[in-house]
Amino acid sequence: MLAALRELRQGDKKRKKKKGAIGSTEDEDYKPILGPLLGPAIKDDKKDAKVPSGVTLPESLEFVGLEVDLPVGFQRFRWAFLNSKSYFFKDAFLNDALKYDKITLERWSSNEDQIGLPSLLDDSFLNATREYSYLMPKSAFVKANMCYATLQIIHYDEYCFVIKEKTLTPEVPYGNTFIAWTQYSVINTGNDTCRMICSVEAEFPNGPPMVARQIKSGMRSGTAEKFVQLGETICRYADAFP
Repeated sequence: MLAALRELRQGDKKRKKKKGAIGSTEDEDYKPILGPLLGPAIKDDKKDAKVPSGVTLPESLEFVGLEVDLPVGFQRFRWAFLNSKSYFFKDAFLNDALKYDKITLERWSSNEDQIGLPSLLDDSFLNATREYSYLMPKSAFVKANMCYATLQIIHYDEYCFVIKEKTLTPEVPYGNTFIAWTQYSVINTGNDTCRMICSVEAEFPNGPPMVARQIKSGMRSGTAEKFVQLGETICRYADAFP
């Protein structure tokens, strides 16, 4: 699975990578494991998944950038991605995989210590929000810039959790004209596996500018890279700490 996710980035990697031997420590695919940041395996994740009667999941956003089966149990991934005591989201994903800097991760707006715990469900988890900000590295097109994001839980049960993310990038060109929406839907497929569907959509609160098409295109390619990095990171840590 890790190799398959990396294959999705081969074309882009060849354009970005400087000349050098693939497989050396200078290869952009080489990333250290920071520790057992996915947390321990959870016994209930080994069971078959049961689809709740009458369940209706939130629809994906306009463009699905990645749909992938992952070799990690649903509850284990939910804890790693959401729980306040987990360092996976900030350290393994945002900082190590994406190379974001100056990361601040705030508390959940409610149920700070309960969200993500195995086998603990509460209707009050819905619509809980968590804000974070980070400095995105410079690229070929824009300088390093601060981004401001808000995560919101829009679905949460033993079959699926869905996180919708709102990101503001006021320092990039035309940054004040759009909002980047991303969505992570994680479905319990049982037997220590889950399926992740990542999607993205652009919103132009005051109407689309003349460069709306270019903004949407850049948003799709940028988030596709982010989605694949998340999948890769989960696979690396699941492989290192089954």
